[in-house]
Amino acid sequence: MKWRSAVWSLTKFILLAAVIVSAVSWYHSRNMPQGQAPDLLAPDINGRLISLQKMTEKGPVLIYFWATWCGYCRVVSPAVSDLSEDHQVITIALQSGTPDEVATYQQKHNLKFRTINDPAGALSNSWGLKVTPSIAIVDTEGNVSAVTSGMTSKWGLKTRLWLADR
Repeated sequence: MKWRSAVWSLTKFILLAAVIVSAVSWYHSRNMPQGQAPDLLAPDINGRLISLQKMTEKGPVLIYFWATWCGYCRVVSPAVSDLSEDHQVITIALQSGTPDEVATYQQKHNLKFRTINDPAGALSNSWGLKVTPSIAIVDTEGNVSAVTSGMTSKWGLKTRLWLADR
């Protein structure tokens, strides 16, 4: 009987932790857009133009707001980089230095996603960003279908992309 009590206690703890994490993520991402995504047309750190509108014509797009100085981003960025191999990903480096500094950071950490540099935070502000990392999933209609902030997993992001494609 003691093991049942221990399992029930662990289950309650996990559920409570999930509720708290979800509430914190909602609070941090509450200012992010809902409905139609803001326009996003900008050059990446290599000078190639990125158009969110054109990308959504081909399927959902994951937009990842991150920074070189962000501790949580060091855990989330590799998952986003992995996803960028099979999914459309745009990343926006917030107040992380020059394009060359961002490119050097990405190379050092083996991050293979396309990145728009946002040195002053203007682009991030237009999306209502309050905390890094933050992620928005934009569906094929150009609508923001999911928003999350803080820690997340590759499988959680994959699931959100899959749902946005339905």
